[in-house]
Amino acid sequence: MTNIVLVSWPSFEDGLMTNGSDILLWLVQLYLAGFFLRSAYRKTINFEKVSDEFRRWGYPLPRKVTFFLIIVWTLFAPLLLFPSAAGEAAMVLLMFMIAAFFTLVVHKEWRRLIEPTIPIILLCIVVFSNSSKYVSWFR
Repeated sequence: MTNIVLVSWPSFEDGLMTNGSDILLWLVQLYLAGFFLRSAYRKTINFEKVSDEFRRWGYPLPRKVTFFLIIVWTLFAPLLLFPSAAGEAAMVLLMFMIAAFFTLVVHKEWRRLIEPTIPIILLCIVVFSNSSKYVSWFR
C-alpha cells in the first residue's frame, strides 16, 4: 500500500518524525484534540443551553445526551495524540460529527453546517492516514 504525502520536507534524523506529512498529521491531530476538549468545556459551562438545543431537535433525554457527549469528547480527544489510538479515536469522533451534521441538515440550520464540516474533513484525514492498520483486519 502506498502512502499519500500531503507535504514533504526534510526529515528529522532522530526518528521522531519521518517526513513533513507526519508533522502535518500530528498538527491536525493536535488541533482536533484541542477542538474537542474545548467543545467539551463549552458544553459543560453552557450545559442548560446545549440541553435545550437537543430538546428542541427532539432528542430523548437531552440532559443525558449532553452529558454523554461531554464524556465522549473528554475521553477520546486526548487519544488523538497517541499514534496507536488516533485512528480509532478519530473514527468514534467522526461518527458523532456525522450525526451532528445530519441533525443540522434535518433541522435546516444551514448557517451552522460549518461547525461539524471542518472536523469531519480533518477526522477523515486522520482515519485515512491510519487506514493500512484497518485493511489488515479484513484479510
